[in-house]
Amino acid sequence: MLPKKRPVEAEEAPDTSIPDSSSLKKKQVDCDLEPTVIYNKNNCVTGSCSNTDTETNNHCKEEDLIMAPGDSNPMEIDEDLHSRQLAVYGRETMRRLFGSNVLVSGMHGLGAEIAKNLILAGVKSVTLHDEEIVELWDLSSNFVFSENDVGKNRALASVQKLQDLNNAVSISTLTTELTTEQLSKFQAVVFTDLNLDKAIEFNDYCHNHKPPISFIKAEVRGLFGSVFCDFGPEFTVFDVDGEDPHTGIIASISNDNPALVSCVDDERLEFQDGDLVVFSEVKGMTELNDGKPRKIKNARPYSFTLEEDTTNFSTYEKGGIVTQAKQSKVLNFKPLREAIKYPGEFLLSDFSKFDRPPLLHLAFQALDKFVSEIGRFPVAGSEEDAQKLISEASQINENSGDARVEDINPKLLRQFAFGARAVLNPMAAMFGGLVGQEVVKGMFWKVSSSLSVLLF
Repeated sequence: MLPKKRPVEAEEAPDTSIPDSSSLKKKQVDCDLEPTVIYNKNNCVTGSCSNTDTETNNHCKEEDLIMAPGDSNPMEIDEDLHSRQLAVYGRETMRRLFGSNVLVSGMHGLGAEIAKNLILAGVKSVTLHDEEIVELWDLSSNFVFSENDVGKNRALASVQKLQDLNNAVSISTLTTELTTEQLSKFQAVVFTDLNLDKAIEFNDYCHNHKPPISFIKAEVRGLFGSVFCDFGPEFTVFDVDGEDPHTGIIASISNDNPALVSCVDDERLEFQDGDLVVFSEVKGMTELNDGKPRKIKNARPYSFTLEEDTTNFSTYEKGGIVTQAKQSKVLNFKPLREAIKYPGEFLLSDFSKFDRPPLLHLAFQALDKFVSEIGRFPVAGSEEDAQKLISEASQINENSGDARVEDINPKLLRQFAFGARAVLNPMAAMFGGLVGQEVVKGMFWKVSSSLSVLLF
C-alpha cells in the first residue's frame, strides 16, 4: 500500500502558546513529516508544512520553531514496496538509506533530476535550495516547471511535483544564502550552480567534518558536463565492485603445504591471486569449516593454491563450497582545493579522446572566472565572449605548471562558450542519474564510488 499523501500546506492553530509534548506529537502526525526542522530566515518550509505567521504576515523566527520528538525505534521497511531495492542493497543498507538527509542546491534541470532520483530511491529527507526565481529559460530543462511558475522561487516551485513522486520522503526548501553550519545537518550535499570559490569553502568544511559529509559538485553546460566527488579523506568501501561473491564446488583438497584445491569442471572459477575465500560444508577436512578467510594464489580456471599448511589436517572426503570473501578498501578523496590544481586520474567517458578531460577541466575553470568577472554566462553565438573565455583558459593554462595542456584547442573552447548558458534536458537526465547513484554510494559505503572527477 502506498504511503499517505503528504499535504502541501498545513493550517496553523490560532493558539500561539508553546504546545506540550502530546500536541507536538499530534502536529507531527497531522503534517506527516519526519522530525526535522529547517531554519530559514525568510521562508520556513519543512516538508510541505509552512511555518509563516499568517496574521502578521511576518516570516517565522528560529526561536518559534520547535522540533517534535523523534521515534527511536528502527524504521520498518515496506517489503512489498521496496522488494527490488532490498534484493540489491540489503536490509541494513536500506535502513541507512531511509535515515539519510540530502541537500540539493541549484534547481535548474540538473538539480531537479538529481532530486527526483533521490526521492524515488527513498531517502529520509531532501532539502531543495535555490535563491533565484524561475525564468522562461528554465522551462526547457526542468521538467517540474510550467509557465505558471515563472517569477516564483525555483525551490518553492519544485516542491509539490517532486513530493508527488514519493510521499514517504520529507521535502523541505531553503531560499536564502547557505552557511557552512547548515551543511552539518546532512549526510550528503550536492551543488549544481555554485561558483568555484564558494564550492571550495563548502568542500573544505565537508571534507574536515567528523564524520565527513559526502560532497558532490556537478555542472551541465550545453553538451558538456562535469562531476566532482569528495567522500572524505578515508572512505571505506565494503564492496569494491558490487558483484555477488564468486563461488566454486570443491572436488579435492590435498594435505600439502601449500594445499592444492581443485573444483569441479562444470564452471570456471573467477578467483584471482590474493583473493580471500571461505570454506563451508567440507566433509573430512572439517578444519576448513571455521569461517576464517584464507588467501589464495596461483588461481586457475578449475583450481587454486591455498596459502596454508594442511599436512596435519584430516583427510578430505567429499563435498564443500568455496566462496569469495569481499575485502574492504579505503579510498582517499582529494578535496576540491587540491583537485583543481592536481586532478589526478580522470574517469574517461570516451576512450578515443584521451586528451579531452584535461582540456575540459581547464574550460570549466575559465567559465567560472568569466562568470565571476562579468556576472553572466557567455552569450550564445557571441564571438567576443568566446574569445574572452579562450583568453581566460590560456591564462589559467600558462599558470598550471606540470598540469599545463599542450594544445588548448580554441575550436572546442569556442563551442563550449556558445552553449555554456544552456542546460539541455537530455544532458541533465543523464548526469542526474549518474550523480544520484554517486550520492547513494557515498551514504551507505557499500559499493566503490566510480569517479572522483568526470568531465564529459
